[in-house]
Amino acid sequence: MNGSLVSIVKSSYDNVYPNLFQAINLAGGIKLSNQKKIVIKINLCDSRTPDTGAITHPVFLDALLKYIREHVSDTVAIYVVESDGRVVIADLFVKWFGLLPVIEKWNAKWLNLSKNECDEKKDSEFGYTFSIPKIFDGAYFITLPKLKTNVLTNITCCLKNQFGCNPRLDKQLLHPNIDKAIVALNLVIGAPDFCIVDGIVGVGGIWGPSFGPPIYSELIVAGHDIVAVDFVCAKIMGFSPRKIGHIRLAAKKGVGNTNCVVVGERLDDVKRDFEWSSFQAMLFKLALRFQARAFKRKTNEE
Repeated sequence: MNGSLVSIVKSSYDNVYPNLFQAINLAGGIKLSNQKKIVIKINLCDSRTPDTGAITHPVFLDALLKYIREHVSDTVAIYVVESDGRVVIADLFVKWFGLLPVIEKWNAKWLNLSKNECDEKKDSEFGYTFSIPKIFDGAYFITLPKLKTNVLTNITCCLKNQFGCNPRLDKQLLHPNIDKAIVALNLVIGAPDFCIVDGIVGVGGIWGPSFGPPIYSELIVAGHDIVAVDFVCAKIMGFSPRKIGHIRLAAKKGVGNTNCVVVGERLDDVKRDFEWSSFQAMLFKLALRFQARAFKRKTNEE
């Protein structure tokens, strides 16, 4: 079999555990080698409740932690992580949206990446220097994104979930070169060992993820290869993956592989309309570009 395995399994939150179990195992399973800890990067990008599809659902996280404790290791250290941002207060969000009790239930630990000790690491491909939290050193890394649109990148899924591994509050300064920044972060941190996408409820429209409508895809997508998983997710959402800048660039730089083998549900049977308007998105990006130039000019004048 040539290509990276990517599984697609139908699910609701009511029966998420057996379906998550199936999705993980179809994609090759989670298997530790010498790692003494597992780091799970959740998605808390905004102050929207889990039912909107914008952030990690506590039921989904509960199912993953149950799987790890019952089928991977009942003793390995597990860290569930996210960072602060311009509109994200991670320590409060993890409590407000019901994630902290789930973490504690499975003897895992919550960690705010913006408060973790960091190492300065430079990306040799693009010249970015990032402060990378030390928690990732020697860890088995699982990324746990949502299935969402984003006006800057068209989709936000596995690759872009690592944008939140940057502990800085001013992440938006990287937006003018967002595709390069996403790929650079994945190169510096190292691509996740396993990817699990909660597409049960996602977010669509050009105002995603902050204001987009919920999209009920009722899917779980999983795999070891981050580029392959995003490639499949882009197709599910109705995008051409080769037109998604960070997917194309990540494949070119060797982060992962666009050659994939889909198992479980047939891709053509699960495609959804994520209510995307290319024209509106183009106008919005153009406005952002002019805004960035005006801000830069004003800063230089001052």
